[in-house]
Amino acid sequence: MNNDKLVSAKILVIDDDINMMDVLSVVLRRYGHIVKTYTEPLSAIEELRKNNYDILIVNYLMTPVKGDKIVEAVREFNKEIYIILMSIHKDLAPSIEVMQQLDIQAYYEKSNRFDNLIMLIQSGIKYIQQISKIKNMNSQLEHYLVDFAKILLQTVGAKDHYTEEHSRRVTLLADVFSKYLKLDEKQISDLQIAAAFHDIGKIGIPDNILLKTTRLTDDEYQVIKTHPVIAANIFSVSDIYKDIYPIMYYHHERYDGNGYPTGIKGKQIPLLARILSICDSFDAIVSKRTYKEGATIEFAISEIQRGSGTQFDPELAPKFIEMVENNMQYIEKIFTDF
Repeated sequence: MNNDKLVSAKILVIDDDINMMDVLSVVLRRYGHIVKTYTEPLSAIEELRKNNYDILIVNYLMTPVKGDKIVEAVREFNKEIYIILMSIHKDLAPSIEVMQQLDIQAYYEKSNRFDNLIMLIQSGIKYIQQISKIKNMNSQLEHYLVDFAKILLQTVGAKDHYTEEHSRRVTLLADVFSKYLKLDEKQISDLQIAAAFHDIGKIGIPDNILLKTTRLTDDEYQVIKTHPVIAANIFSVSDIYKDIYPIMYYHHERYDGNGYPTGIKGKQIPLLARILSICDSFDAIVSKRTYKEGATIEFAISEIQRGSGTQFDPELAPKFIEMVENNMQYIEKIFTDF
């Protein structure tokens, strides 16, 4: 869509009335719109899957598939396209309930006059532009929150250099493992953000506990165990991260229910939190700390295998081991670079 002027849109029309579509095409192109027409719904739906359109105009009373069924299919993969449903007579119009349920924004009654349709399209363009502005605002908020989180993480890193390097390695492990599992793009992105900031809650841990080089007391360990809650609270302030902060919150849960902070178990633990738990533990085993020597990758593999079904998801643990063994050179590089 042309964002500079409220005049042009990319429109797809579905109607089994060929004459009506021909007239619509001429009229809409006269107003500067880009128009593509279809009489066959399945081809039209496939076109919408492959290419971006601003507005969909669809005839309600089509055969053999009615317009509401077409819209229902489109809404399964496209929640944003502006939809105008049309019919030949207002008595044959879809109900308000159908319009609301399928998020149909407008209704047009067919006639020889197209003034009303043009106005509906112009309203649709304005609607799309407003949605775009809101998205840009949300994107800015997202950047602000990430920048704020980076500052907090650097503050932790200034005190505890291990936490900062650990977060980088866990992010790299989570990235390669999520792609190995063939997760979708959003899951990969959510997991990367969660991995990068999963220990940000340590900003709220007192230095005498966070930097302690000897064994923690039971009371001190209880304080350490609050860091996933603190991390989740930082990211839960924005709806943008509603799918991310639970990953941080639950990444120390165990598959057998003996983890923290809630003690949930098995598949109750979100998938991405189960993945992050393995990556986090693997790095913790291999990495050197002031109070322990680093272990070999081979030993870490054996520990992940030993914890399968108790600490770790028994389906994910062997896949992680398989991923490490198939990418040994890259995994070794992660631990030599940081």
